[in-house]
Amino acid sequence: MKKGILLVVLVLLIGTLTPVLAQRNSGKSDAQAVADRLADGRQAVVPGDLLADEQFDDDTSWEDFEGDNSSGQVLNGTYQMQVEENYFVFEIDRDDHTDVIIEVDTEQLSKSLVNSYGLMCRADPEYSGAGYYFWISGDGYYAIQKHTGKSGEFETLVDWEESKVINQGRDSNHITAVCAGDYLALYVGDTLLAEATDRDYSEGRAGLTVSAYDSGSASVAFDNLRVWEALTDSKPSSVKPPKNSTVRLVDYAGQPQSVVRELQNLGFVSPGGGLVFTEDRAFFTGQGSWFTPLARRSPNTHIIMAGELTFTVGSANDLEQCSLMARIGMDSSGAATTFAEVGLTNAGELYILDRFSPSSNANVTVGETILDISRPVHIVFTMIGSRANVFVDGELALSDVPIQERGGIYGIALVGKGAGARCEGRNIWVYQVPSGRK
Repeated sequence: MKKGILLVVLVLLIGTLTPVLAQRNSGKSDAQAVADRLADGRQAVVPGDLLADEQFDDDTSWEDFEGDNSSGQVLNGTYQMQVEENYFVFEIDRDDHTDVIIEVDTEQLSKSLVNSYGLMCRADPEYSGAGYYFWISGDGYYAIQKHTGKSGEFETLVDWEESKVINQGRDSNHITAVCAGDYLALYVGDTLLAEATDRDYSEGRAGLTVSAYDSGSASVAFDNLRVWEALTDSKPSSVKPPKNSTVRLVDYAGQPQSVVRELQNLGFVSPGGGLVFTEDRAFFTGQGSWFTPLARRSPNTHIIMAGELTFTVGSANDLEQCSLMARIGMDSSGAATTFAEVGLTNAGELYILDRFSPSSNANVTVGETILDISRPVHIVFTMIGSRANVFVDGELALSDVPIQERGGIYGIALVGKGAGARCEGRNIWVYQVPSGRK
């Protein structure tokens, strides 16, 4: 059997999109949904980098195989595995991992309820069968087991128990497995079903598995397999970041993970968190107050946000603004009624505007340096709890600015007074972080 497996004028920005807006949501906001799901576990775990995202299309790296008692193939946009009674089969990916969160959609295709299927982590790359198994069954049971490989046997870490959250028979389930240090956890849907600890396997591969018993064969379709880096959260201390204008980010225009690591090392954020979204490009041109939301379904309170702003002035006589926004609250008509805004004026001023209430005046903090807005300006800012810090082209420009703590989504905005006004954002991203500093 084969086994593989500034004076700033306060404006109410309306939710109107201009025809020139180029917006593409990358789907990375799934990280926040995973983080929310894992909040019930006794070990604090959040997703980091997305290590694999397999949709099982024609270009999949997962192999088709067929043996005497089992088979696996990419079919109709899923990976379908079949196994005859009294056998089990697995397929694993091609990359070694250590701490991971694995999630997959499943659909049982066979009739019999006497089976089990699910996910593997830290599977032996030599296809011995060794690794951790996270099972559910067609009759609504679940378990976590460990296999010692080859002629070895399954050892039970969490014994079989029944759960009503598991859809039985020919139905669909969403399974999540966590392997972080010696901590193991199994979720179905958004419900935590089982936790265990074991130290035997520290690395290996992600896998899919199906087994059948003495009441018939089993067939299961798998889709939307994602493997995330698992980050174990740490408790924040009272250490505050340095209030020093010479503090610099070296790779401020780099990949999100690189920027996040620098901010962690400097003490601005705690380890943990995950990427919420990335946006290649978004822009507005013309007169008016323009605003568009980003990652509507992933509001957060504690974030890092970054982007490169190119501001073309339309009028030198009237106030114009180009900005990134976070902590946005909107009313039923799509208007931004509350928001925290970091942006540039047409006079080259850097500002933070915190409109924390629709009925109260906004709090405004303006930087001392006049910026050269004839060229792109790269902004990175943190909003954690009731404080914000802003870096401009790597330099700490605004430090420990008080803002009201609340959740919200994100956006980009232009207040233009002249026909030629333009605010263009490139490489915009948001990273959700723990609530405290390092």
